[in-house]
Amino acid sequence: MEDWGPLVSAVTHVWPKAGEFLRGTELERFEARALVALRALDAARDTSGEGFESAENEAIHAAAREVAAVFEAHEPLGDLLAAEFDALLERQERFGPAPPPPDWVPWQRALLVPVLYATDRATAPGQSGFSSERGSLAYGELRVSIPDDHRMGAAEKPRLWRLRFRDGPARVATLGTVTTSTAHEFAQLARTRFAKVEDGQALVFVHGYNVTFPDAAIRAAQIAYDLNFTGVPILYSWPSKGAVRGYVADENSVSRSVPYFQEFLRHMLTETGVSEVHIVAHSMGNRLLTEALADLDTTTLPEGSGRVGQVIFAAPDVDAESFRQRLPRIVRQAKGCTLYASSADRALAVSSSLAAAPRAGQSGAGIIVAPGLDTIDATALDTGLMSHSYVGDHRSVLADVHGLLRRSLPPSQRFGLVSVPHTDGSYWSFQPQK
Repeated sequence: MEDWGPLVSAVTHVWPKAGEFLRGTELERFEARALVALRALDAARDTSGEGFESAENEAIHAAAREVAAVFEAHEPLGDLLAAEFDALLERQERFGPAPPPPDWVPWQRALLVPVLYATDRATAPGQSGFSSERGSLAYGELRVSIPDDHRMGAAEKPRLWRLRFRDGPARVATLGTVTTSTAHEFAQLARTRFAKVEDGQALVFVHGYNVTFPDAAIRAAQIAYDLNFTGVPILYSWPSKGAVRGYVADENSVSRSVPYFQEFLRHMLTETGVSEVHIVAHSMGNRLLTEALADLDTTTLPEGSGRVGQVIFAAPDVDAESFRQRLPRIVRQAKGCTLYASSADRALAVSSSLAAAPRAGQSGAGIIVAPGLDTIDATALDTGLMSHSYVGDHRSVLADVHGLLRRSLPPSQRFGLVSVPHTDGSYWSFQPQK
């Protein structure tokens, strides 16, 4: 999300200084271009009826960037605008449009994000907490430091709503303390957290292949931060080898983890006081999610248990046929199910080739369209070299997930999606980027 709130104020402070650096026709061209850009920004705001902080409005984003570009074309003015913008933003530094949960602690130009976790990895000495080896189910809490110049969709780059990258040493999101607890202690801590947050909601993140425990922890915190999720972020980490050559080992480990994930989910829904558990699974983590939910009927849990909210299948590295077979048992348990797929996903193309069968996260002619499932085709987006981690990396997709989780908007009411007819109904597609 881009917070352009201070931009006009920054322009107002810097514009009078333009005459110190520009003369004659150059100054006239600068002022004319700046006026056009500012008018376009006003028009974008008036048309949308939304403020600068709108995460879904690409027109506002583009217009604001054009205003900044006018100043950045003249190096002294660009530097002055960036400095003024940052100074103004410092006074209103915040966590998205909603304040952070009370247990998120500001600390040394960063925000310490507490993440509850469950894992069936083996413990490891040192700060990393858990290794790539298999273990038994363990619970606890960890803390991740998210720098205050964090960029949406990245764990190590400046925040998108800065005009430009800051000078000075790079600051990165880092894993802090990792503490362990018993299942009972975990439930007590979770109850305390849910009592403090909006609607008693949890967001469970399940990582994919080639992910270490520290990387999974940072990603879970980053996604909760970027989504402005005001509930309780939770990580489930299965024993991925965290290595490119560990694909076959990861395939075996993720299936082995299914009973542990079911035990964790049952514990979450019945013992912690949670009202709703949203789940986001990425890549191979969807094998864990789909197998677990297909064989665990959460609707039969005791009265007063929490319920499964939105289930998000992000680029699932799951056999497409198996996904279709399990889906009806999953859909009837969840408040909603969303599949993000792409025909540009090179990682899934390799997986499909190795398995000699299409993956559920691939779109194109075999895109999965089914009752109770909102399918979103992200092929039109520029999603990077491998085009596989777009759900956590791309601002348009994050904005779409934000609209789903925070505002419960159906695809028809989320920005940038168009309906595409299909023989099995219809699906949704992001509009091509210009």
